[in-house]
Amino acid sequence: MKKRPVVVRLVGAVLALVLIWHGLATVIYLSGSTRLANIAGPGTINAYMTPIFKQYWSVFAPDPIHEDTELEIRATVDGSSTEWFNVSKADVNRSILHHPVPSRLYLTNFQLTSHYQVSASLLPEDLQQVPGKSYVGQDWQQQLKQDLAANGSTADAEAVAQFIKDETAMTSMASSVARARWGDGVTRVQIRIATIPVKPYPVRKDPNYQVKTTYFDAGWRQIVKVPDIDLAAIASMYGKKAVTANAGQ
Repeated sequence: MKKRPVVVRLVGAVLALVLIWHGLATVIYLSGSTRLANIAGPGTINAYMTPIFKQYWSVFAPDPIHEDTELEIRATVDGSSTEWFNVSKADVNRSILHHPVPSRLYLTNFQLTSHYQVSASLLPEDLQQVPGKSYVGQDWQQQLKQDLAANGSTADAEAVAQFIKDETAMTSMASSVARARWGDGVTRVQIRIATIPVKPYPVRKDPNYQVKTTYFDAGWRQIVKVPDIDLAAIASMYGKKAVTANAGQ
């Protein structure tokens, strides 16, 4: 039997190693084990899997996703409030709609929205109203932390710490999008999360069946200016010209 050329065998070996690595990384990532995930070095597996290969098994039975979630933001610009801007729809238009090879980068905002909503719901009962309050002024984060002071169990303190982390990330993202979209006159931002039920299968074609959208409204927040962020790049994704172009696809 004639041997394949050395180059072909080398390419085949490299491809086999890549496939083995990818398979092992996927299995380790899905295992949820921090010890296993650190075999290749701290954070290596997560960095490889996110965001391109991140797995979401909740779309399958026995408990498939039965609702859609959308993130909307608005801002105060020179004393006036803007209209709500749907970040999630912009992500779908830019990364998925009419794309033969959809990008998974939109999952970044989807995950942030999901984490924020969950961490807000896990706050102690006596603190459930805090996310809906407005916090403005340069010391708004300190005001928020004071209102969230946990006097309960260790679990309550952990829930509060997680919400503060997610709140900071959400406000930073919303502030950057708002500044890129509406300019440097932005002083405050507000987010709301829309939950839209999926039509039940038996009535999926019934035009008279109306789903009821529910909203989770956070309060106003003073903007967070993220150091060294590229607002021009964000404007190319969420600016008025970019969104107009995507809407026309």
